[in-house]
Amino acid sequence: GHYTERLVRLPNLSVYYEPVATAAVALTRQALGLRDDATVFWSGQSVFKYLPQYDAVFARIARQAPNSQFVFLRHNGSVADIFQARLTRAFSAQGLAASDHCVFLDPMSQDEFSAAVGLCDVFLDSIGWSGCNSALESLAQGLPIVTLPGAFMRGRHSAPILQMMGVTDTIAADIDDYVAIAARLANNPAERQALRERMRANR
Repeated sequence: GHYTERLVRLPNLSVYYEPVATAAVALTRQALGLRDDATVFWSGQSVFKYLPQYDAVFARIARQAPNSQFVFLRHNGSVADIFQARLTRAFSAQGLAASDHCVFLDPMSQDEFSAAVGLCDVFLDSIGWSGCNSALESLAQGLPIVTLPGAFMRGRHSAPILQMMGVTDTIAADIDDYVAIAARLANNPAERQALRERMRANR
């Protein structure tokens, strides 16, 4: 219904993925500006994937999970600056300070990137333009993935990854469900750990 091209349905995920080989890096949350006791959401997508209509989602999650932080990547310099300003407004509208919750990381090596993902608790998939490589890379760290499948192919990468693993608890039905799932995971370490174990087993 959305495409003029003839649809060819490929098996499985339709892509060949070779897990990235990385070396261990001594990295701490403090070095990244993260709190040791916070629930940290990895949002390490290209910043142009984050659309203005979804800015409030992060603030809504933070309202329900006060001790949470969101990690973004500061590449595409001017785009990151625009996005950061939008987040400041979105959090302010919820009576919150974005600086208490949002952390932007400068470009890093692949090894550092992998280590940074491993310091987080939950992979928060970008809405509308889902992660594919990013989601697959997070599997090595066993992060639960919260995702909301979109209408187009570009918004449906993470959901089938979870479906193939038989871990569908964190596939949201709509925006409200997305916020509720993320907040629940932030406030429930036992559920996060159970999901991590299931994902590792089925990876």
